Amino acid sequence: MSLLALKHILYSIFPNLLSRDVKHSWLQQQYLILDMETTGLNCLQDKVISLGWVSMQDGAIKLNSARSILLDDVSIAGQSMEIHMLTDKDIADFGRNSAAVLRYLRQLLLNKILVVHHAPLDIGFLKKLWSSYQLKPLSIIVLDTLAIEKSCREKRLEILKTDAFRLSACRSRYGLPDYTSHDALTDALATAELLLAQIHHHHQNINLKELIHLGGSVVRLG
Repeated sequence: MSLLALKHILYSIFPNLLSRDVKHSWLQQQYLILDMETTGLNCLQDKVISLGWVSMQDGAIKLNSARSILLDDVSIAGQSMEIHMLTDKDIADFGRNSAAVLRYLRQLLLNKILVVHHAPLDIGFLKKLWSSYQLKPLSIIVLDTLAIEKSCREKRLEILKTDAFRLSACRSRYGLPDYTSHDALTDALATAELLLAQIHHHHQNINLKELIHLGGSVVRLG
C-alpha cells in the first residue's frame, strides 16, 4: 500500500488522529500489546483460551498494566491441554466472564494502537469475539511486529525462511532472551520488547505513519 493510499484511509477513519498525531514520533503514541492463546489456529472453529496484554507509553513498557486472563467459556482437551498446560478445572476456577473481559478490552483499545505478532491470526480471532459477544464496532490501527520484521529484512535484501519470522526467532536477531512460549502475557511482553528493539535498531525517529507503512493496517472490529 502506498503512503498516499494509506493517508486517505486513515483520514477517512481517524480524521482527528491523523491531523494531530500520526506525523509525530512513535513515542507520542499509546500502545496496547496483545496476545491470545487459542485451542487451534483456525478462527472459524477454534476458541480463545486466554488473553494477555500490556500497555506501552513514552517508549516504555508499563508493567503495572500487564494482565493475563482466562476466559470462562472454553473447554480444553487433547493437544491444547498439553501445549498450554491448562485444564478445564483451571477454567472453572479462574475463568473470567468472557463478555465482561471483551468489553474491558474494547475500552482499553480506545485511542491506542494495537500491537500483535502475526496480525492475520489475532485479528481473525478478535473479529470472531466481537461478533460472538455483539460488541460495539471499533476501528483501530494495528501494528504487526512480524510484518515490520519482514519489511526491515526486505529492505536489507535478506532472504529468510518462513519460520525465521516466529516470535522467538525475530527476538533472537536482536539479542533478546528466549522466553517460554504459549503463555499469552509472556508473548505480549515479548512482542512489546521486539517492537522496541525493531524501532531502536532500524527507525529511532520514525513516526506512526511510517510504522504503519512498514507493517500496519487499519482494522474494523464488529
